[in-house]
Amino acid sequence: MKTWNIIGSRRYGYLLSLAILLPGVIALVSWGINFGIDFTGGTLLDVRLGRDASIQEVREVLGAFGQAEAVIQTSPDRPRQVLIRTEHLDEAQTARVMAALRGRFGGVELLLAERVGPKIGRELRRQAVLAVTLGLLLQVVYISWRFRSLRFAVAADVALLHDLLVVVGLYALTRRQVDSSFVAVLLTVVGYSINDTVVVFDRIRETAGQRLRIGFPELVNRSILEVLTRSLTTGIGAIMAIVAIYFLGGVTIRDFAFGLAAGVVTGTYSSIFVASALLVDWHLWSERRAGRPAAVRAPEPLPPPPAVAGPRTSRRRARR
Repeated sequence: MKTWNIIGSRRYGYLLSLAILLPGVIALVSWGINFGIDFTGGTLLDVRLGRDASIQEVREVLGAFGQAEAVIQTSPDRPRQVLIRTEHLDEAQTARVMAALRGRFGGVELLLAERVGPKIGRELRRQAVLAVTLGLLLQVVYISWRFRSLRFAVAADVALLHDLLVVVGLYALTRRQVDSSFVAVLLTVVGYSINDTVVVFDRIRETAGQRLRIGFPELVNRSILEVLTRSLTTGIGAIMAIVAIYFLGGVTIRDFAFGLAAGVVTGTYSSIFVASALLVDWHLWSERRAGRPAAVRAPEPLPPPPAVAGPRTSRRRARR
């Protein structure tokens, strides 16, 4: 029976990761992240025009108020409705813009007006960076405690950083707006990615405990194949739900759904082609340094996971 040699093809996985990451990094360096008004400050107007209008027509009106660079969005799902993001406008300036739109396009209805000051925007951005950094540090602590192995923790954390960089790079590449919901996207990606990696690593540890007389690469490959169906089923199920949200949840939630979908795909991929592959290469490098033939040496069994006993079990043990 033919067995997929996933670990044997890990170099192609590294090349694929590089091909995905490189354009995103170039986009980040070249034009940076498109921060929304949540982080930069500004005014958001959601208006319904009296007649259909192109983005260029709306921009011509805004240009008279020095807002020619405003972000203007329309959608086929919302006829005559326009979403406008400008620099900070006070109430008097907003009223003059609305009067100009009304004079150009007829009866204009203001559906939503939100204002965020530059100081609040900077504070939100600082808190967002703090939240994501804290989430990453907690994951490092958890993986180190869970596996009691530096190489497991480092491999999982590299995979996690890979996933975050993929999502951030895709946002920079597609010029999608980064607002406060993007923080929720990153934290969700952190949780999903680390969960999928832990499932694979747990199986590697269980297989290592069986003391099979096979090399470490074969052991990891066997463990991946044993959990592959579970990982793919979970990922595909999540993607199906996110696709439904993307198309049925409205325009305002599409960027959020896009980030989640990218995080689920890269989280499933990285647990196999990044975390597990790095684990194998680290092991082979250690064996070479020690002068041992890694291909025929049985792997060292890893310590069992920390036991988490409930109160009732603890009391029973105490009585004995």
